[in-house]
Parts: sequence; C-alpha cells; structure tokens
Amino acid sequence: MPASSLYIGLMSGTSADGVDAALVEFKSDKIQLIDFISPSLPKALKKSLLALNDSPHLSLEQFSQLSFDIALQFSQAAQMLMTKNRLQASDIHAIGSHGQTIYHAPHIPMSVQIGHPAFVAKTTGIQTVADFRVDDMALGGQGAPFAPAFHQVLFTDDQACFVVNIGGIANISFLPGNRTPNQPPLGYDTGPGNALMDDICQQFFDKAFDENGELAKQGKVDSELLTLLLSHPYFLKTHPKSTGRETFNESWLEETVHQHEQNLGTTIVKQTLLSTLCELTAHSIAMEIKKVTMEHLPIESTLKIPVWIVGGGAQNQHLISRLQNQLPHYHVQSSAAKQIDPNAIEAMMCAWLAQQRMALNTIPLSAVTGAKRDAVLGGLWLP
Repeated sequence: MPASSLYIGLMSGTSADGVDAALVEFKSDKIQLIDFISPSLPKALKKSLLALNDSPHLSLEQFSQLSFDIALQFSQAAQMLMTKNRLQASDIHAIGSHGQTIYHAPHIPMSVQIGHPAFVAKTTGIQTVADFRVDDMALGGQGAPFAPAFHQVLFTDDQACFVVNIGGIANISFLPGNRTPNQPPLGYDTGPGNALMDDICQQFFDKAFDENGELAKQGKVDSELLTLLLSHPYFLKTHPKSTGRETFNESWLEETVHQHEQNLGTTIVKQTLLSTLCELTAHSIAMEIKKVTMEHLPIESTLKIPVWIVGGGAQNQHLISRLQNQLPHYHVQSSAAKQIDPNAIEAMMCAWLAQQRMALNTIPLSAVTGAKRDAVLGGLWLP
C-alpha cells in the first residue's frame, strides 16, 4: 500500500477508557478501516482524568505531567498498531491526534486537549496533525461536534438519516441524503451518553460498565427523577450547542439525586438510578431527533428513517431498545448492520481530519457549530 494513502487516527473520549487507534486507508475517495485497537489507559491516569470532571483545577506542573503522560499513551497506541500490521513510520503519511479533552468552554471560547502532539510526532517519527477545535472556535463556533462532517462522508446514502454517537457524551448528526446535496449536515451534543451510567456501575456494582444494559433493564425508571434531570438548562438550548463532563458530571448527578431524595424522604435504589440514567440518555437523544425531523423533513418522510448508533452505546442493547421505544417511526440499529465498526468511527474521523488538513481542505462545519465560515482545522507537528 502506498505510504501516502495510510493514516492513523488517535482518540480518547470523555470516559477515558483507553486510546482508540485506527489505521485508515484513503483511496479514490473511499475510506477503508484497515485495523483498530483500543489499549486501556493506566488506572491511575484514568482516575486523574476523571477527577477533573468534578474539579477542573490543576497546577501547571500537574497539567504538564498529564499532557506528557497522555502523549506517551497515544504514541504507544500508534506504535502498537504499526507493529501489529508490520508497518514502519515511513509507511504512514500522517497521524491525526485528537488528544484528551479536559475542558471544553465554548462560552470563553476555548477547548483544552492534552497529549502534546510534538511528543507524538517525535516519538513515532510521523508528522502529526492535532489541536482541531480552536480554529472553529476562533471563528465563533462551538468547536464541537466534528462528527457530522465525517458522518456525511462515511454514511453516504440517498435517504436522509441520523447518526447518533453515544460515548461519554451523546451527539447526533442529521444527514439530509444525496437527494438534497445542497443541504449541509447538522449536529450537536444532546447531553449525557454512557459516562454517568459508567460512573454508577463502577461506584456501586463493581463493573466498568453495564454490559448490554442488563442491570438497567432489571430496574424501574423513576419518572420524577427523570423529569428533574431533564430540567437542566442545557436541554432547553437551541443548536448550535456542545457540552461535556464539565457540565454533566458526578457532582451534578449527586446534587440532583439528593434534591429528589429530600423530596421523597427516602434513598433511591441504585438500580433505579441506573435505569433512570439510561432513560435520560434515550429520552434526550430522541427529543432532539424529533426536533430536527420537524425542522428539516416533511412529515410524510418520517416513517422508518434510519438512526445509526455508533460509539460504546452501540453495544448496549437495552439502551438501543429504549431509544427505539422513544422513536417508533424510526429504525434504530448499530452501524455494524451497515458494515461500519461503531467503536472505530471517532478514531477514523481523526485520521480523516489529518488527511483533510494535509490537503488544506476546509471542513464543512459552520452549519453545525455556528462558526462564521468553514475552516482548515488543526496544526501540524513534524517528526
């Protein structure tokens, strides 16, 4: 395979579970996933990252140490991927490294990702593209989500569809389809995805996550708590909008649950809490899909619109069933049914962003983020 067609994409999401690394080939306008790995982050490093969700305060020394540690983890993931596929640095045209977001603040506007790309480039010997969000924010955009632009390339179809990425935070992309080529994709963060559910599983059930949603499936949804959770001002905002763990975190959840328990005069069962959080994710996603449908599709077109689920949430069958229950006139399923690996998409997107940056192509995101114009995204660090 020619070196110019191979890229590596590196990504670590809000759950800080590990580094997603995708080896991607770009050839004749086709995007092919060659391989994907997701090595876990060291437990101590993950703990330090998750602690920032509730208390985003660091000394300069702590910030520098975390950025260096994450950069080494990203470099090692890229090297593992190359070793597995018997490739050398010279075989890879570029790395696209998103880094680990530790603070996203569009109101400032600024977004901070750690894992400095200079170390990735020098350690791997491969030119590295990174720091994608700030260019969009400098033009008045939210700097997130990037996914709709990539989803538009990956999920090519005549029919309009939605792509829902359920990671720690969930976001939706509305793709108008090839029948309306002049209409740009839309998308934004809908609110909590898996992160809060994962927190509860780790804290009370000694599990990293709720496999297939089996624990949530056994509990009952507390409708009053759900209403209280949905009263957060973010859900009332119109798009463009973006959010993260600095908003929907353990502290916010504990405060809301405490308020609910005081109203009830009793303690909520943890399985009930997990079931309610699952319903919160499904309800908040479905609510936004219905809004976008009403704004952009005629009513007669709404029957069985595809809703493709990507990210970790694609493995949660109970969550998918709850989302389908909220969206009876849509067809909700994992992107695996379309032969697209739901776990690899974000890392593939980072490879695509690198490829687009090397070609100096603007990314069509202004309709998504609210930026004044589309821009070339990311800086380049040489080996």
